[in-house]
Amino acid sequence: MLRSARLIALPLTALLLGACVPATGQAMGQPMAQAPATQTSAATPPPAGNPLALRHGPPDAARGQRLSAECSACHGPGGVSSDESIPGLAGQIVPYTQLQLAAFRAKLRPSEVMQRVAAKLTDQDIADLSAYFVTQAPGPAWKVDAGARARGMKLFTAGDAGRNVIACAICHGDGGRGVSDHGIASVTNLSPKYGVEVLKEFRNTPSFGGLIHPEAMRIAVKPLTDADLTDVAAYLASMK
Repeated sequence: MLRSARLIALPLTALLLGACVPATGQAMGQPMAQAPATQTSAATPPPAGNPLALRHGPPDAARGQRLSAECSACHGPGGVSSDESIPGLAGQIVPYTQLQLAAFRAKLRPSEVMQRVAAKLTDQDIADLSAYFVTQAPGPAWKVDAGARARGMKLFTAGDAGRNVIACAICHGDGGRGVSDHGIASVTNLSPKYGVEVLKEFRNTPSFGGLIHPEAMRIAVKPLTDADLTDVAAYLASMK
């Protein structure tokens, strides 16, 4: 459903992220470490010519866990969201999380909250948060209508050749976990409400030059009706 494109350092794929704020206190029972000033001061300016490229040292998942403390206020502990309007971050591939945070920071992706949050993040913060969330297990499947799930599963796994609907699994994999090497996002464990919203965004929103909304996704969802999107979202929500 989503084919990859590349812009210098980061593969391009897209789903939305909600709020994710660096911690100022304790995270999951661990004290907040005092990071070097070069990592906790104002956000590092992106390299000239490519606002999505990152420059950082080896990712530190333990530091990312500490930084994620305030992310849990919206996204849930460990990135497992129980709010149907906010996506979970647990298990998301590293390139995707990095891309979205960099895009919010560069104001290439709309969201006043996330732009404000991401402006505080350094390149190293983004790398560390991404390294942490990918290690976390997604939460339990959402409850969905059985009929919608069955129809959505058919579209996800097989598509509909008669309507030029591409099977989502071709790119996202049979289990929906994405392909990190190609920057293809994990699409599992999205709430039905959020899944429908983001699929409609792909179908209806300008692509911002292909940076944040890849044209491949717009092509993939264009033949889908609102009912189809509801069914696909139901299937995604049922996946773990």
